[in-house]
Amino acid sequence: MFRTPQPVQKLYGIVIKIFRIGFPLLLIGAIALKLKQIGLQNLVHALPRSPMFYILQIPLFLLLPMTEKRIFSFLLGHRHTAPLMVFLRKRVLNATFIEYSGESYFYMWMTRQRELTKTQLFHAIKDSALLSGAAGFVVVLGAALLLFSTHPDMTHALLGHLHWWAILLIFLPVLPALLLIGGNKLATQLSRQQVSIVFLLHLLRSALTFVLEGLVLYYSHTLSSLVLCYDLVTLRLVITRIPFLPTKDMVFLWVGISAAQMLSVSQAALAATLMMMTSIQQILDYTIVGIPWLIEHYFTKKPPQPEAIAPATPTSGPKNPPA
Repeated sequence: MFRTPQPVQKLYGIVIKIFRIGFPLLLIGAIALKLKQIGLQNLVHALPRSPMFYILQIPLFLLLPMTEKRIFSFLLGHRHTAPLMVFLRKRVLNATFIEYSGESYFYMWMTRQRELTKTQLFHAIKDSALLSGAAGFVVVLGAALLLFSTHPDMTHALLGHLHWWAILLIFLPVLPALLLIGGNKLATQLSRQQVSIVFLLHLLRSALTFVLEGLVLYYSHTLSSLVLCYDLVTLRLVITRIPFLPTKDMVFLWVGISAAQMLSVSQAALAATLMMMTSIQQILDYTIVGIPWLIEHYFTKKPPQPEAIAPATPTSGPKNPPA
């Protein structure tokens, strides 16, 4: 069996570390340069003032973990479900670190805290992740169709350069879900009814997220129409579909600020709005999840482990020696 040489593995690890650290730093530098050009005073004056902009951030923060809690309760049983905080941590890990790090944490937590077979748990997490990706892709496709329907010039330009292989590539993310539904026990341990329900729950969650993000932008009063708001949300959805891309929120922030002139909106207003959308979610991550997690890890006293009792050593002499 072919094994990758150890020097190649080390080099690969170094390249990945440089990418994970260097790419966000370059991105932060590029964003900082753009913000400096806009000016701090202009950003402060352009901050959203509508209360609805801030109120809608709460359901956006809770929608994913609450949906996943419902899904895993359905797949594994109410007795084996995890607390909401575990799903909040899973969300933070996936958003902050590498993709699917949240699934790894959730798997380890469940194997330690719940009486489940590893096979059952693995299939539930794997199938939910695949169906979530497929549902997200369906929403992206629907958002793209909405974008093209409101911009006919883009539709004509796209149809002139669309080939059969491009269509096949576009629908590639749906294949795992089709395999799960059609493959039955060969591809998953879930029944077709379970697969369908989980897919519909993920689809509903993705669609609600799309609607809420568009409303958040609309109530920021930065963009002139609701159509432009959903154009920008569609751009964010496309970025989030790029696999293994770190700090996707930062990428969207940079792309969104750069697209201000194309959208014919104030660069200061759009930058302030996108910064607030990203910052509020991160503040909620740190205050509700991150800081309590650190306190629990470093300052909560762990129960003392019971000391092992050494077995009594039998004596070789008689129990009642003669007088």
